[in-house]
Amino acid sequence: MDTAEQGARRPISQARVVVGLIIMMIGSLMLADRLDWGGFRMNVPVWPWLLMVLGVVRLADQSGDNRECMKSRRIASWFVFMGAWGLLNEYQIFGAHPRNSWPLLLIGAGVLVVWGALDPQRTPGQSNHD
Repeated sequence: MDTAEQGARRPISQARVVVGLIIMMIGSLMLADRLDWGGFRMNVPVWPWLLMVLGVVRLADQSGDNRECMKSRRIASWFVFMGAWGLLNEYQIFGAHPRNSWPLLLIGAGVLVVWGALDPQRTPGQSNHD
């Protein structure tokens, strides 16, 4: 890493640290539920809601340059999509189950690939992996 890249580092966001700690705590509670540690039970499937909330929060965050914002919107949209897919399966809406609804994930992934390819901020020859 050269000195120009080191100077361009993003400052540490306390809000992101707090959100990360909250996510880890929720994950720990979900693990305790699944492994039946200490008799802890969660009666509501939390993970789809968590993904959807994270996606909506990222969609609402408009900070950064336009290119970074478009990439963030695609990631946030994927979170919302995965959360909706999870709710569809957890509550078996329309008889959905991961066994029969997994092709929706392929469709969503295809939409993201096309969306990224049509991004007007990309320069010719630029990959999505920068």
